[in-house]
Amino acid sequence: MGSDAIRLALISPEFPAPPTSGGKKRTFHLLDALARLATVDLITFSEHPEAEPSRLLHGICRRVEIVRLPEHSRRLLPFLARNLRRLARGVNPLIDRFSEASVCEAVGRHLRHETYDIVVLEHSWIAHYIPLVRDAQPRARIILDCHNIESDLWRQYYEHPPKFWHKPAAYRFWRSALEQERTYLRLADLVWVVSEPDAERARALAPSARVQVLPNGTTPLPREALSASATGAPIVGFLGSLQYPPNESGMRFFLDRIWPVIRAAVPDARLMVIGRPSAWLLRRARTDAHLLAVGEVSDVTPYLRQWALMVVPLLHGGGTRMKILDAWAHGIAVVSTSKGAEGIRATPGEEVWIADTPNEFARAVIHLLRDAAERHRLARGGYERARRDYSWETIAERARHQVRALLIGNDVSP
Repeated sequence: MGSDAIRLALISPEFPAPPTSGGKKRTFHLLDALARLATVDLITFSEHPEAEPSRLLHGICRRVEIVRLPEHSRRLLPFLARNLRRLARGVNPLIDRFSEASVCEAVGRHLRHETYDIVVLEHSWIAHYIPLVRDAQPRARIILDCHNIESDLWRQYYEHPPKFWHKPAAYRFWRSALEQERTYLRLADLVWVVSEPDAERARALAPSARVQVLPNGTTPLPREALSASATGAPIVGFLGSLQYPPNESGMRFFLDRIWPVIRAAVPDARLMVIGRPSAWLLRRARTDAHLLAVGEVSDVTPYLRQWALMVVPLLHGGGTRMKILDAWAHGIAVVSTSKGAEGIRATPGEEVWIADTPNEFARAVIHLLRDAAERHRLARGGYERARRDYSWETIAERARHQVRALLIGNDVSP
């Protein structure tokens, strides 16, 4: 626990433990970092609060308050009805999910239990809580942590929809996210973003906002723990939830246009996907013995130790790809599209292999599977970059420095 002199509340729209996704990892590690500076209370949300593993946060947070979300059926008809209502109102789904009156009232009640010096809001989906926080905690400084610039993501969905009939909804939800970010980014005392490209987007949306880059991170293994080259049939890996649209579209692109070329050249190659699967991926895995859909796991290390390399075939998205950082931390070479590696400090050809067309991507993977020395050189470069720029330890100290500076009114630049 941190010092009693500083009291901090963090509001996260998703329960951050165990840290099995990119968003949860960032929130979990920020909680841990800030708990070394302040006494931290967590306000978070769940449809089933009693099922959440609050014990995983007992060593970090003084209090964990879970706001019960109204249950939303995952069945097709209720899902369609819910999103058609949102479409008619022009309200982005994630913004709408955290705007119900009972939910906002519960957040206000929890905020009034204590006097806070700092309140951190995770994700711009809940940026509209800033006036609520000002009312409940008029003396607190507010930090908005933007894991992505959501309006930019929705713009990409609108411009490149999976199906043409998605465009009207994508347009309405894009405009809703745009209005949210234009309105509320400027009202925070500090806005954290994960990369310089996102910082530029945030400043364009809200020129008066105080924006600082606080990157995503990873935990590099000790050098002596890095695996030797995996033996047996080579495994190409992908890490990420297929419930996240950029991951889903990227994996469809890879499986349809790249994987067949790799399999023809390296017949014993296998593809392992770690992360929450989608129904179409599970169907495909049932018909392809070389495709392994592992699902969510609490510890990726035993799986990554089996990989020859990681692929990041993303065509759109935002923020930074934590999957690349995790591959580097485990000494795994990475082949990525330019979009997949956006926002990460990396020298193409030294720390990551960039390939943007299906043929280029397939050729890169085949080359690295066949050339172990080149694969290990690329992996070493990535590992050193992760140690130098992206360890959670380094990022945690930067976060604490900026919080201290904000409290005493100094410049928050690193």
